[in-house]
Amino acid sequence: VVNDVQKVEQRYAYSVPIVASAAIKSGPGFLHALIISQNDAAPTAGTIDVCDNTAASGNKIFSWTLTTAVFMPFSLILDVSFTVGLYVAITTTADVNVSASYR
Repeated sequence: VVNDVQKVEQRYAYSVPIVASAAIKSGPGFLHALIISQNDAAPTAGTIDVCDNTAASGNKIFSWTLTTAVFMPFSLILDVSFTVGLYVAITTTADVNVSASYR
């Protein structure tokens, strides 16, 4: 500690944007944020579920039902721990991007 100043950094890994259901991480970790954006001009109605698991089951961390309305990209700060793994289940037809910031 120099001059009574301590540096604090938040460091996270990130997943490439996915358009279909996928396991992001196996094992315990920490989910900082989700970044959600459109992949084409009009999204298909569906859901995005984030599970504490390596498959689309188990404890649900987050769930969002989207409509066919156009939307701007956005980030959701969650700052939650998971114990089994991190899985994102997407029921739209490859027209929504989801990326996770985690460690």
